[in-house]
Order: sequence, then structure tokens, then C-alpha cells
Amino acid sequence: MSSNQGFGAYTDYGRLRSAIVGSAEGLALPPFNPTLHHYNEEVQAALKASGDQPLDIAKAMPERWEKTAEQLDNLAALYEKHGVKVYRPRPYSESERQYLADLQPGASLLYPADPVYTVGKHYLELNIRRAYRRKEVFPLREVVAPLLAADAETHHVVMPAAQPYSPSSGGPGPYLEGGDIVCFQNHLFVGESDIASNRAGTDWLADYIKPFGFEVHPMPMHGTILHLLGTMVLVADGVLLLYREELKEPLPAPIADWDVIELTEAEARAYATVGVSLDDKRYVIPAGLGRVCDELAKRGIEPIEIEYDHVSYWGGCVSCSTHGIWRDP
Repeated sequence: MSSNQGFGAYTDYGRLRSAIVGSAEGLALPPFNPTLHHYNEEVQAALKASGDQPLDIAKAMPERWEKTAEQLDNLAALYEKHGVKVYRPRPYSESERQYLADLQPGASLLYPADPVYTVGKHYLELNIRRAYRRKEVFPLREVVAPLLAADAETHHVVMPAAQPYSPSSGGPGPYLEGGDIVCFQNHLFVGESDIASNRAGTDWLADYIKPFGFEVHPMPMHGTILHLLGTMVLVADGVLLLYREELKEPLPAPIADWDVIELTEAEARAYATVGVSLDDKRYVIPAGLGRVCDELAKRGIEPIEIEYDHVSYWGGCVSCSTHGIWRDP
């Protein structure tokens, strides 16, 4: 493995060395159903108008698609400017596009942080509730396979398949999504709700990872925000951003005494917590969150703002578009 390649991710604010950044290629959103409430009203209306066919965004909203692709490219360029090696997923094959289409047609590569997770030397392929997104593991697998093969200490683990169900986001799962997992040293905090990860997913993760010295902390959520990373992010030793109202319980013991930058609902919905730490002194954050940036700066953390409104239009933000595969411990 060359000096600019490696694999292994630990605390979420360890120095970021390499990451996979999402792609807008082939973006097609599924036909509307009531479980897609995380999309904004305009997108929901467009999905309803498309009937029982997925909505090809490049054709239906060409300007929006082009700006989405541009902002993803800008994020990749920002990382490279700061010394991060960037990988991008290839487009789907036609066979991959049809994977689980009987459950839910559609395709996306916007948010590679959701279908997989890297913790330590473990690469986990997970189960997203929305069946049209479960195919994302295939292009991502192709990116990481050479890195895993070059490191004898790595583990490649595939979560047991979710039980088929109608609608595809229902049933027992197990469901576990990367956006629900936050890592601090050997502690994994996992958001649980009726719209993303569930207890069966958390139990699977704990059963697998505990023998390797990790502790899993379930964090039940009300489900008004899709993922735990939409309500909490750790940005430095002892410092976190938090929209507390989304959590059903107090913070787990390992982070209970941390300095909390409390967020309003508006700041949470503007994706204040859905940024990415380059290290414990620099945090990439979507533009327009001036008060939060000021609070970070007071604590010695440089906010690096990026225009990301077109990518976030589809329901995710900077950290969703970024799967960190190599961080310093």
C-alpha cells in the first residue's frame, strides 16, 4: 500500500486522511410513498407526479442536478486542498440499478456515509431502510476492496439482509445506517428510531464489534430528524454540537460531561451537525450558520464553510456525502 493510502477510522475528529465523496451520476428518486417524508415538499410533489416510475433528476430537474454535481465536486476539491485523498464511486451497472427494484426502484450515490461504516479496521456493509439505496454497497465495495486486501488486519463484514417487507422500509429489519453511528475512541453511539436504525440493528452491531473492544451505546430518538448525525456531532475532545430535543434520553456516560454547544431546531435542520471534522481544530460546515461558527471559534475550532444547499436539498449534507475510510486514531 502506498504512503497516501490506508484504511481504518477511529474517533470522528481524528485527522482525516482519505474519504469517499458521493456522486450525482444516475440519481433517480423512487416513486412516492408516505415513508419518504424526509424529502422536502417540492421533491415529494415531483415524486407524486412521476407516478409509479422513479424520477430521473438529471432529466426532470437538470439545473438542480448540475448544481448538485458541482457542489459535490467542490467538496472533493476542498478535501484535496487540505491533504485528504478522495475517492469517488463509479456509476451503477444496469444490473445493479435493477437490484431490489421490485421492492423500491430508484438509485442514488449522493450519500456514501449511510450504507456502510468504517470503525477501526472494520468495514461494515449495512442495511438502509429505503430499499432503493441498498444497492449503494456495490460501487463502494469496489473502492475499498484493494485497500482491504492490502492490509492483513482489516475485516470486511456484511450485515444480514433485512427481511423483505411491504412497504420496503417496514418490518423487523435489522436496520442500521451509517448516519446513525458516532464514534469516540472505543465507544459507538447509535441513534435508533422508527425511520432509520432500529434496535435489531444496534444489537447486531454490538454482537459483532464488542469482542474487538468496542462498547455500543443506543441513543433512542423521536424520529423528527432522520439520523443521529442530524442531531449530534463530536468536534474535539470534550466538545460537541447537540440538538437535545430530538433525544429521548440524556447523553450516554462517556460524553455526559462534555461542553455542549446547544442548537436550535432551525440550526439542526440547517445541518449544523452534519459537517465533517478534518481534525480536532477544523470542522467543515454548511454555509449560513454564523452563530454556530462563532461558538466553534470560541473553542479553538476553525469552521470551514462550504455552500452545500443543492446537495442538502435532497435530504443530507456534508457528512452524508463523505465516508471517511482513513483517520488517525
